[in-house]
Amino acid sequence: MTQKSSDLFRDRESAAKLLDVIKGYDGPHISIMEVCGTHTVAIARMGLRDLLPSGVTLLSGPGCPVCVTPIDSFDEAIWLAREKGVILATYGDALRVPGTRTNLLNAKAEGADVSPVYSATDALALARKNPSREVVFLGLGF
Repeated sequence: MTQKSSDLFRDRESAAKLLDVIKGYDGPHISIMEVCGTHTVAIARMGLRDLLPSGVTLLSGPGCPVCVTPIDSFDEAIWLAREKGVILATYGDALRVPGTRTNLLNAKAEGADVSPVYSATDALALARKNPSREVVFLGLGF
């Protein structure tokens, strides 16, 4: 049985192993850019910068694609999610972005079939579990 992507973030043993790998890094200096404000906030909230070795620097990047996606793309996604037989899978960041009249979270509350996912792999798994439905992946990304 495979572990869900979201479970990996909550598994203490996996997190401890990953932290050991990060702390043990002794290669050339690298800079990693987080490109989404949500990532920047999570890094700060969890104190991740303090856990990095001196050879790793985090840089805040240009911003998230969710913020620069045209409003009509969200209107179309909401329309699709309301269609019979359709499941709209997307990242959680996209749920509260306003369309012209509403957002995906409100559409979900009103009965649209919107499923938050953590990855394209999760969207594919959702499609495999629902072979009689059309799963549309709104994959806003970099």
